[in-house]
Amino acid sequence: MISSLSIHPKHYYHLQTFKQELSRVFEQNWIFVGFKDDLSKNNDFITITIGNTPVVVQNFNGQLSALLNICSHRKATLQQDVRGNRPLRCPYHCWSYKSDGVLSGVPQNRTDFGLDETEKKHLALKQFALDMCGELIFVRVTDTGTSLTEFLGPYFNILQRISTDFTDRVQEGSYLWNTNWKIACETVLEVYHVAGTHPETFANFAKAECEIEYFNGHTTGNTPLQDATHKWWAGARKHLKLEQHPDYKDYNHFFIYPNLAIGLTNGSLMSLQTYDPIDPTHTKLNYQLRMIKRSSGKATSEAVKMAVNINFTQFNHTILEEDRVVAESCQENMARSNTPGLLGKCEDRIRHFHNEWRLELDELDELDELDELLEGQSNV
Repeated sequence: MISSLSIHPKHYYHLQTFKQELSRVFEQNWIFVGFKDDLSKNNDFITITIGNTPVVVQNFNGQLSALLNICSHRKATLQQDVRGNRPLRCPYHCWSYKSDGVLSGVPQNRTDFGLDETEKKHLALKQFALDMCGELIFVRVTDTGTSLTEFLGPYFNILQRISTDFTDRVQEGSYLWNTNWKIACETVLEVYHVAGTHPETFANFAKAECEIEYFNGHTTGNTPLQDATHKWWAGARKHLKLEQHPDYKDYNHFFIYPNLAIGLTNGSLMSLQTYDPIDPTHTKLNYQLRMIKRSSGKATSEAVKMAVNINFTQFNHTILEEDRVVAESCQENMARSNTPGLLGKCEDRIRHFHNEWRLELDELDELDELDELLEGQSNV
């Protein structure tokens, strides 16, 4: 048999597995949090929960810092919106913080708290590792670990380039999927499902074949586009006065473990998606569409963006909806099955994703082996 076993179904809904994933997968790895242009102005901020840790990434007069998003005073959330612009000041009692997390202001300190500079430093917010890859911002909340360059390996140069080439925002949004985050990731890691799930959409867009490359849990899938897709984009670029990316001319898809997916369409459009775990059976899918920058250096006009919106945004939405329906049916059936699924060679990217997951949650594999042993004994 050339196929291999997938992750055991229970790991798609068990709370204990989910808790282990938050601490050992998400908190131990570099996690994409946003683009540099999301934080271009002083006091711009992004908030995200990485594993169990609420994080705020904020611009302090040009310096970006990733800090714990919990006030040291009475534990209120400091920045309550997903994105915005305001000083890092608690909305509860107005305690404020500097870029290194140290307290910069405590109302009524002299009369009611008496905190000196040393005590203010002891109350500093925890600061997390933050690094850039081109225009992409990554954060790691664990104290120790590899550098971002080591973590991404050969993908560092790839992401650095495409993030600086695809800069014009077209659209962004999010969806709530009633699935485990791993199932959501798996929907973009193979083309074997195209004929069944996307017969009128992606099947007409790209061919159901894929050339695969690997580095640890990160993978690339290069899929040839249909001739009609090549022709449509060639006409669109001519009309919109866009240049095609010289390196990526088909559907080039990059998955950065554990939850970042980037797809390039005919060297013209980038779709970036993240799959944020909410609980064992719910995932928030965030997406951004960005066009390649114009060779003239001028910004893409709103009319051009609207044209792309009309022709591609609905297409993107339809594909995601088709994936969601199938993914949610898989999630619903995980609790009804006690045997792992099979992964064929055409699903090798999922196998590499699973292998990296197993490396980080190795004791769960031991529990699987024990379960199988006990199940075998009960059947004797």
